[in-house]
Amino acid sequence: MTNAPLVTVHAVPVHAGRVVAFAAEVPDDPGAGGRWLPWTPLAPGGEPWETASALVDEWCGEARAAELRLLDALAAGRGLALVFRAELTAMPDARRGVPHACAPADLDAIRGFARADLERWLGAPSARPLVF
Repeated sequence: MTNAPLVTVHAVPVHAGRVVAFAAEVPDDPGAGGRWLPWTPLAPGGEPWETASALVDEWCGEARAAELRLLDALAAGRGLALVFRAELTAMPDARRGVPHACAPADLDAIRGFARADLERWLGAPSARPLVF
């Protein structure tokens, strides 16, 4: 057993100004279903950008990311969640779950993050200079 924090990588796919969440049904646990954003644990020694890119490819298929950028780093229990925004070139297919382009009024249906965070990430400008 390790005391290392769990680092997860999350993708916020965006197409035409809307967050794309995926409907997941879990037959053994009906409470676990709903609309989710893709995520995966970061492998020990893994590179977050490469992991995020592979995650978007896995979930979004041919709807390639025209841009991928780090949006946020959030404390998550005893771990860290790295959140990336992926600007998609098209709507994804149903490779891993049924995709839904969520209107701003539908953001509450996305599980795992607060509506305020989703709104902030959706409104984040495409290119923002880093200030130190």
